[in-house]
Amino acid sequence: MGLLACAFGAIIAFLIIAACILVASVTQLSPIEMGLKYNYILETVDPKPYTTNGLYVLPFATLKRFPKTIQTLQFDDADILDGRTSDGLPLILGASFQYRLDPMNLYLLYHRFGEDYLRIYRRVAAHLVTEQATKFTAYQFFNEKQAIATQMRAVLDEYFQKHLFALVESFQINEDDLPPAFYNAVLQAATTKQNITKMEKVLQAKQVTLSTRLLQAASRANQTVTLALGTAAQIQQEGSARAAIEAAYIDADATGYGKVREALGLDGPGLLNYIWNDVLGSGGAASAGGGGIAKQLIVGGSGAATFVNSN
Repeated sequence: MGLLACAFGAIIAFLIIAACILVASVTQLSPIEMGLKYNYILETVDPKPYTTNGLYVLPFATLKRFPKTIQTLQFDDADILDGRTSDGLPLILGASFQYRLDPMNLYLLYHRFGEDYLRIYRRVAAHLVTEQATKFTAYQFFNEKQAIATQMRAVLDEYFQKHLFALVESFQINEDDLPPAFYNAVLQAATTKQNITKMEKVLQAKQVTLSTRLLQAASRANQTVTLALGTAAQIQQEGSARAAIEAAYIDADATGYGKVREALGLDGPGLLNYIWNDVLGSGGAASAGGGGIAKQLIVGGSGAATFVNSN
């Protein structure tokens, strides 16, 4: 009877111990975690990662947990980076980047760095970032910060994938302090550039104004020339018309006096006397004088000249 009681007690104790071990062996993996199985008895780590969330029964073992989501590593305040640009100016750089552990290389990460990988990540990243900073000028940090951040991310990602078993998703430059003298020079250059741009616009406006005035002057000159040509043409036409009329009168008189000469049989002096009497009779040169002033008419023919008093 005593032996049976002892055996029964031993069984109960074993079941209790087994239940305790079973309860202690149950572990849960959250959706944002992944892990490696660590055996307490053998002090070994299973290379196969646990990446699916849920409950796991791991007798005499536990899970070494690692984040499965994207993590941020930041350099600011006491951790701010101190470097130099390619042109030798001192640079205080505040930066941050986002990384994600590679599940397929989780065992290698633990085997090489243990659970202290963050310290290694920080030191390596600080070295790579300050080294990359020496490849850019101060003006590039002032004007092309995003392009520099993109290149730094590529360098970090390549190194982390190859040596640190993680992927760098993004990189940000949060602060880049350069010497005050540099900022003053940049502001002065910007002000000078703005003044140059302003003067160029003023010059362009003046050029447009002068071009407009030149066009207006050319238009007025063309109008003046056109008007002068029109006036000259009008004067020429009027003179030609008057000359034609005078020529017509002269031709008519010459024709008329020629017929009179033939009809009356007049010689040269006789024809001149006839013309003289005809002019006086029609109120010509003599009647135009008026006022009792003596008038003289010079007539001549065949090389001779005769002065005739009209009074």
